[in-house]
This record gives sequence, C-alpha cells and structure tokens, in this order.
Amino acid sequence: MSYCNRLRRTVFGVVVMTVGSVGIVHAQSSVFPTRPITFSVAYTPGSANDILVRIVSPDLGKQLGQIIVVDNKPGAGGSIGMASVAKSKPDGYTLGVGSTATMAVNRALYKNLPYDPLIDFTPVIKLAATPNVLVVPASSPVMNVADLVKAMGVKRLNYSSPGNGTTQHLAGVLFTKLVGKPAEHIPFKGPAEAVTALLGGQVDFGFVSLPSALAQIQDGKIRALAVTPLKPTPSMPNVPSLSSAGLDGFEKTDVWFGMIVPTGTPDAILQQLHSAAVKTLSNSDVKAKLAAAGYEPAPPASATDFSQFVREQVAFWADLVKSSGASVD
Repeated sequence: MSYCNRLRRTVFGVVVMTVGSVGIVHAQSSVFPTRPITFSVAYTPGSANDILVRIVSPDLGKQLGQIIVVDNKPGAGGSIGMASVAKSKPDGYTLGVGSTATMAVNRALYKNLPYDPLIDFTPVIKLAATPNVLVVPASSPVMNVADLVKAMGVKRLNYSSPGNGTTQHLAGVLFTKLVGKPAEHIPFKGPAEAVTALLGGQVDFGFVSLPSALAQIQDGKIRALAVTPLKPTPSMPNVPSLSSAGLDGFEKTDVWFGMIVPTGTPDAILQQLHSAAVKTLSNSDVKAKLAAAGYEPAPPASATDFSQFVREQVAFWADLVKSSGASVD
C-alpha cells in the first residue's frame, strides 16, 4: 500500500472517530429528561407559588417531553421546601421556585436559615411577578387605607399572613411601621388559611398575594384597599397604590418568581431548562392564564440576568428587614 493511500485511510479513520465521538456526546446531552421531573413548591396548594407552577408546568413538561409533578413542601416561611431542593441531586430532575421571600427576604430575616440562596442554587430564569394586596374582610367597615389607619388608632387590630418570614408578613411590619400604629401579627400555615381567616372575619386586615385571593376579591368576599406597585394592577384597575396613600417603599415589595436548580446542575441541562421555559413563557395560552390569575409574565431574559436580579433583591430586602426590625429565630 502506498504512503498516500495509508495517509488517506488514516485521515478517514480520524474523521470517523471524531464524528462518532460528537455523536456520542450529542446522544449523552440529549438524554435528559428520561423520566418525570419534580417541581418543588415551598408553600401550600393555593399559594402564589403553587398557582404559578401549576399554570406553567403542563406546557413546560410538553417542551421537555416529560410529565412535571408538583410537590408541595410548606413550612417555616418556605425554608423547609427550599432546603429540600438545595439538598437534592443536581441532575435537573428537581426544580424549585425561587421567590422574593425564599431567595431574598429569608436570608436577612432568619438567623439560622438551612440554605443559602446565593450559594446553594443556580437561578435559571425569572418566570413572573405579582403584587401584594392590602385587604380587609367584606364585613369590615373599613373602606380605604385612611379608614384602616384611623381604626388602628382606636384599638389594637390584628393582621394575617401566610406565615412568619413571608413577604406578606414583612409588608405588614412595614405598614405598621410607616403608619405608626401597632398591630398583632397572626401567622397561618399558608395563603389558603390566611385568606380563610379574612373571609370569616377572624382577622382585621392582611396582605395577600394577588393570585391567592383574586377570586375572593372579584366575588366581593374580601375588600382590596391598595396594591404594592406604584400603579394599579390591570386585574384591579380601581384599586389604588399604597404610594397614593402616602406610604412609600412598597413598590419594591412585589412578589417575583423564578426557576432555580441545585448548584452543580450541568450547563447543558441548565440551557435545556432555560430554553424550554422561554418557549413556555412565549406561549399565548400560558400568558393569558398567568394574566387572568394576577401574574405579569416576565420578559425572556438570560440566567445571568436573573442571577444579577436576585443579588440586587437580596441587598434591597436586607436593608428593609434591618430597618423594619423584623426577625425570625
């Protein structure tokens, strides 16, 4: 065999081996997912986190080619569920909902947090945001923020929240601080229980996430006094902002939600999850369902953008928690 022929065979063999190797790598990267994926929610069914996940999961699962199972693990202001995600295997089969409370507030609020949001998780993509709403029972004589402040001056009122350390709890702390009137905080197991207490008139007022109470507000079972954004939300255009009542600072306390995974999840899987989530958030049906439930879908952004946003929120809430004096052991 001539030298040229041997050279051609050698080059051909190298090319075949290289192409074969690329094929193997591609096959390995396209293996995920081969079984159902768990989307862990650190709050009870009916919470804003839970409603969001149940809206996006069917289409997200379709994009990934697998069923997504929603797993609720409530407790300790979301700390129990988040710690569970942090300790799970970083293989893409356990997703978590990172939110204002679990990723930003809790880091400053809890003295012994069983996870570190800046170390234990990799942010994938921001999914949506929603306002908190100041509400009272429909049977209450309070018709607006001024009435509530006046009533707080007559006697000590109480207010509900879905639990210690939630954004609704901290919004209540901020509210009482700004109006200069004390109130008794009554924490509940989750949003559904907090809303039920308002429906039954067991508490005088409370802050609720819009998705967890929108139906009751629209049915007139709970009265909305004000929202946290600077402008009224499209779902309730006639409900004023807290800033219009002279209470500044609430505009940064909206609730946001994003997809997170345990640190160490392979980049190829991160990219696959991000791409699938972008497609889901671009789905017109999903967008319509989110809007109808009181969410504002987040515009498509990179994982890097979401990571930077989380760090900014951690800094903001750390200052707010410190100035409010709120603390949870």
